Amino acid sequence: MSDETLGLLAGVLAVVAAWIVFAMVRAAAQGHLSRDSGFGLVTPTIKKTDATWAAGHEAALPVAKKTIAATAGVWLVALVIGLIVKADWAGYLGLVPYLAVVGGFVPMIRTANAAAVEAAKKGSRGRKKKRKR
Repeated sequence: MSDETLGLLAGVLAVVAAWIVFAMVRAAAQGHLSRDSGFGLVTPTIKKTDATWAAGHEAALPVAKKTIAATAGVWLVALVIGLIVKADWAGYLGLVPYLAVVGGFVPMIRTANAAAVEAAKKGSRGRKKKRKR
């Protein structure tokens, strides 16, 4: 097998990485990962309370699923192009699916933060703030 083909096949690891991210988000959404575990989508907004942690990860779950599909699709396109072109640089196309994984974090974090903000608003309703004297 040529170095170019091995480079293209390395894109499979990007799909595996997307699956790992999905599994992490799902575990946090199901309550298997606490907000103090060091794993998960960790932002100050999401990590504020247990309710914001759960809400953020539940909201990010569909985005994580789409990230897997996008990564797999990008990898297949890169693989086909690389095998057709058969140039020395074609192996580097195997790195392109990693951009899909990293790029998937942006909408994942945005969705999770928005859900965490909503959960925080719901959690603070009905509570009266104490006035300092």
